[in-house]
Amino acid sequence: MRSTNSPRIVALQTAYWRDVDEAHFDWQTENPYIAGTEAALLGSVEVKPGERILEIGCGEGANLRHLLRRAPDARYYAVDFSLNKVRFARDRLKAATAVADGALLPFCGGSFDAVFVRDVLHHVPDRSAVLNEAVRILKPGGRLTLIEPNRRNPLIALMAVAIPEERGMLASTRERLVGEVGATGARIASVEPSQPFPISRLVLHYRFGAPRLGRMSLGTRALAFAERIARALPRSTWAYLVLHAVAP
Repeated sequence: MRSTNSPRIVALQTAYWRDVDEAHFDWQTENPYIAGTEAALLGSVEVKPGERILEIGCGEGANLRHLLRRAPDARYYAVDFSLNKVRFARDRLKAATAVADGALLPFCGGSFDAVFVRDVLHHVPDRSAVLNEAVRILKPGGRLTLIEPNRRNPLIALMAVAIPEERGMLASTRERLVGEVGATGARIASVEPSQPFPISRLVLHYRFGAPRLGRMSLGTRALAFAERIARALPRSTWAYLVLHAVAP
């Protein structure tokens, strides 16, 4: 597997993620079924009124939209390398956004109560630098939440093989994530799997699926049943890894 540090891969991903994907944002936040699964995936991200919350790699801001719906009284900040995405997120959300490199954040140490990073580490050339920055800007005892794909899930592996920009997921494992976070000095509070076999992400995909089924009761009941059955699969193969850590 080609390293995500290679200049070619970095350039490929920079070009792929530079532009706004408004359809993806709407799918994640407005499609009834997918929005529900997204909210559930983010459900363990603790947010309290008045806290300063930062998302590293916010994209169009879909994750923040879900957090805002649940906890509107926190103060939200977000960074991304893409100016286009940052502008879109700023216009759509009640959040302060900025263009920034996750490995060199423009914030003083101890600035935030919580930092959230989803589906970013397998794209960046220096994972350790991003994690060290996330811990640096947290207050003592501040909370770090990471959500990363699990290469042991068949759907994740298929996506990684099919999409060159997602190839980094082939090196995404629980053991690697735990080791990298532990190296920052943060205390790992928990690592939990989520979404055993999210077939809905294929069936309802906004580009090559049938997203309208997510608005039909028969379709959503069938998908919900299939994904409940999938909970019998070994937890080591579930699609997402959700890690919570506490800053020293």
